[in-house]
Amino acid sequence: AGVLALTACGSGGTADTVVLKIDNHDITKYEYMVYLYTTTQSFVSAAGEDVWNLDFDGQTADELVEERTISTLQSVLAAEEYAAAHDIALTDDQKEEAAAAAKQFLSTVDADALKKMEVDEEKLVPLMEASYLYSLVYDSIASECAVDETDMADYYAEQKDQIRSDYTELKVATILVDDEETANEVAKRAKDGEDFAYDVDPKAQSGEESGETTMYQSYMLSNFGLTEAPEVGKVVGPIKMDESKYFIIKTLEKTVPTEEEVKEKAETGYKDKIQTEYAEARIDEMVKAQKVEKVKSVWDTLEKFH
Repeated sequence: AGVLALTACGSGGTADTVVLKIDNHDITKYEYMVYLYTTTQSFVSAAGEDVWNLDFDGQTADELVEERTISTLQSVLAAEEYAAAHDIALTDDQKEEAAAAAKQFLSTVDADALKKMEVDEEKLVPLMEASYLYSLVYDSIASECAVDETDMADYYAEQKDQIRSDYTELKVATILVDDEETANEVAKRAKDGEDFAYDVDPKAQSGEESGETTMYQSYMLSNFGLTEAPEVGKVVGPIKMDESKYFIIKTLEKTVPTEEEVKEKAETGYKDKIQTEYAEARIDEMVKAQKVEKVKSVWDTLEKFH
């Protein structure tokens, strides 16, 4: 919901075509299309451009995107009603942030997509404000959930080793080259003990992505496809990242979190997990009570973003 609630439904009142009814609320075409766009982008980001050829337990990707789009609209509408009943409202600063976010959103969307959405800044700002309001409601509901101290202590005992490993910080030096031959040469020289710096063909080295950086051990393992992080002084690579980019990596420093830091991260993680489950369950209850009706004559004419 947090990812997909980039924008949110407004309260209607426009002359635009109604495509969907949720209880007594009319959802206009531009509102739905903005949601459809953000949901589509989320799916492509998660699964790649081939997502449209995949099967999701008997559903096509388009069917699942439609379902998620409607579900997100329902969730944010439920949050608006909850906010009205519990005196939750945006501050002036939050409204300014929402307005800035609307401008930013419009600046990043291509002309063809904007044409399909039929949305401008005036229409988008209320949608973005509703998205911010959703976050406030979500946090408010989550804060109602008390965390059991015994359960949290058990979680820490079970997860502390994994958390310590995940949050170990690695300072690494990296070299990124654009062809396999150079990558193999660079890696061999580094593993043979030469200084971790090379005068390679500029066309084969992307300078802005080479140098020193710090990352968590979990990030290194997941993003570079490693089964274990290299110890200090060890060189790994070349690691192929895509069709023409190769990383060579050397670990310079390793910082293991203290027990106090591990405990703090465990407690924060457990609290977030429990409160997230609670908030999502509460919002899901509100959504299940809603009635959704498509305006069929319009619905079947809606375009897609792929």
